[in-house]
Amino acid sequence: MKKFCVVLFALVLFTPTAVQAHDVVAPAWLVKRVANGDRCRKLEPAMAAAGLPVTFFTYIAFRESRCRVGAVNARWNKQGKIVWTLNSNGTFDSGVFQINSSWRTKTRQVCGGGLDRLLKWDCNLKMAVELYGDGGLHHWGF
Repeated sequence: MKKFCVVLFALVLFTPTAVQAHDVVAPAWLVKRVANGDRCRKLEPAMAAAGLPVTFFTYIAFRESRCRVGAVNARWNKQGKIVWTLNSNGTFDSGVFQINSSWRTKTRQVCGGGLDRLLKWDCNLKMAVELYGDGGLHHWGF
């Protein structure tokens, strides 16, 4: 039974969805990294259900946030001013997929609120779907 479940999971993970069918094939190095554990297993079913190419997005989530939904790459002072950010242009990235703060307007449209919504899994996932549909994987450096 355990072997059957492993095979079934592999089929679900690597079977193309409608989005994946026309997407770029994952390069061998990426498939190897995912197979070796650079992934967010618990989030993969939701990624697949949302139509995202799971091999890419499970690695993106691991690389960008180590699977932490509340990840942010900036710090603020008590007055609310950014005092440190990883991004050289002064923006910051939020959530499991590290959605950039420059997407403020789109986040409001998609999630019905401000950038703080990106720290919720459902909003971060919706924004990843939106960005993927509008430009593909280049938003994450692929």
